Amino acid sequence: MLESHGLRSQVLALCLTVAVASAFAAGSARASEEFVLLKLDGAYVKWGEPVLGTGATVRYAFVIEEMKFSGVRNCEAMTPLDAPLKHFAIEPEQLHSETAAAFAMWERAADIRFLAVADPAEADILIGGQLAPKGRAFANVASRNDAGSTRPIDRALICLNQTLPWKIGFGGDANAYDLRYTIAHEIGHAIGLNHPGPSGQLMAFKYGEGFRALQAGDTDGAVALYGNRSGTTTATLPARRAPQPSGMGLR
Repeated sequence: MLESHGLRSQVLALCLTVAVASAFAAGSARASEEFVLLKLDGAYVKWGEPVLGTGATVRYAFVIEEMKFSGVRNCEAMTPLDAPLKHFAIEPEQLHSETAAAFAMWERAADIRFLAVADPAEADILIGGQLAPKGRAFANVASRNDAGSTRPIDRALICLNQTLPWKIGFGGDANAYDLRYTIAHEIGHAIGLNHPGPSGQLMAFKYGEGFRALQAGDTDGAVALYGNRSGTTTATLPARRAPQPSGMGLR
């Protein structure tokens, strides 16, 4: 079992919340433009330089043995996902390819690049299963204790409840969540985005099967944090903060 060092600053647990049995509509034009940037201790957080609209390169890895993290909520102990997901007919290579596709969504949206690494000790974002399963999926984000209105993210953890049903793609069992959609949502938290509201965006806190790609607000949020693919910022901060879910876990 590996024991990690504690996170250096405040940790906030975020999650995809509230399952719905049927697909939801994309929402109004106004809703499609909404995004909310994550704040820790009153500061925006992002990878790379602590300046909104600047690019970054982030490394990610899968947990390969049990790991514990002090001072962390929900992802405090993680375990490998490969074997548990086989129970739902998801092979390790599918887990890795679906995760790569989820990261690629955000790469296409903004000036942020993700590199898969084999050694968890070299990763900025770690992905694994919950050793003590609860909820559905969570992200824990920690920033450095730097001064300023924007701070660098120090590390992010993404953990899934491997005992609940998972699938690849939409349709079929409504209680089984699409792996790519869920991981892409948690990546959004891991790079500095919060929930903009209940529906209409991939970052919304309700799971739904109306779309399987980033929506306009998701893209605008990523661009506000990292700039667009050409290296310039085109999105501005939202005029208001959208309502947030009261719970932090799936119900």
